[in-house]
Amino acid sequence: MAFTKELPQWDNAGQKPPQSKISEGFKPLDHPPADWFNWYMNGTYEALKELQSGAATTTEVTAALKVLSNDIATHSNAKNNPHAVTKAQVGLDNVENIKQASKVDFDNHVGDKKLHTSEVEKNKWNNGQLYRLTPNDGRVARIPNGTDIFTLPTGPYMGAQLLNAPVENDTSFYYVDVFETGYEQNGVIYKRIIATRSFDNITWIGTFHAQGFKGWERIITSRDAKLDWKFPTISNGWKTYKSEVNNDYRVRVAKDALGIVHVTGAIAGGTLGDIPAFTLPEGCEPPYPLYNVGIASSTGGFKGPQFSRQYIATDGRFCIQDTTSNTEFIVVNCVFKAKE
Repeated sequence: MAFTKELPQWDNAGQKPPQSKISEGFKPLDHPPADWFNWYMNGTYEALKELQSGAATTTEVTAALKVLSNDIATHSNAKNNPHAVTKAQVGLDNVENIKQASKVDFDNHVGDKKLHTSEVEKNKWNNGQLYRLTPNDGRVARIPNGTDIFTLPTGPYMGAQLLNAPVENDTSFYYVDVFETGYEQNGVIYKRIIATRSFDNITWIGTFHAQGFKGWERIITSRDAKLDWKFPTISNGWKTYKSEVNNDYRVRVAKDALGIVHVTGAIAGGTLGDIPAFTLPEGCEPPYPLYNVGIASSTGGFKGPQFSRQYIATDGRFCIQDTTSNTEFIVVNCVFKAKE
């Protein structure tokens, strides 16, 4: 703003009073020198002159205030951290600079049932088995030739030339399934092993108990129930009985998977005694001598019960020792356990 009062000019510089007088001031009855008054008046004039000369006009002040206002507004709107304030200065030094999702995105995420699971499902996973039974591709593990299957841990395997296989010195490929328990006694871990030979699909089961391995037991299948009949040669005057309806009465012998020998057929007209009518195939011999009673028939109709006494030797001889009639037929049906 502009000054309106005339500046009181005083040009005599006078002399500055000593500091002691400046400090204590004038006292009653003092007669200060004129130079002291001249110094005071001149100093006042010079100070007012300097103030008036340096004062800004209204226009200048207004312009300066406008610039200042603009600077303040620019500073207030600045988003680039003009004071370089750090996270630590505002107590956020542990906050990571990670982009945060919006509230809508957050709510959508929380409500997504495909991404989240229930406590029941989590408990299923947490309580699931953590033991890997197969390789990462989920297939049966191929074990090296010569592996001892008794040493394998729980899991499915396949290999050849295996030690302790069900058949000794068998070089075939086997599928082996091992099931260990957590129970151990006398240094033996209880386990079950299932071994299936690949080329013929025959399967065995073996277990380890307190006394060690309990041996292999073969599983009997429907294929084993089929009998492979052998037809021994009839000798010593005996012949196959021929019926009027031409039924097949040939003597036939078979041994099933349990070692039971089946003999069936009908013969007639041969030599009686310990002379064999036929001989059983190898492996079908009884463990001890057997006697069997067979139905017999005579020509010319029913004349009462007819029968024969039959002898089966341990060497496989099947003999018709005696009969009430052998003019028509003698049945040789019998079943027994073969020797091992």
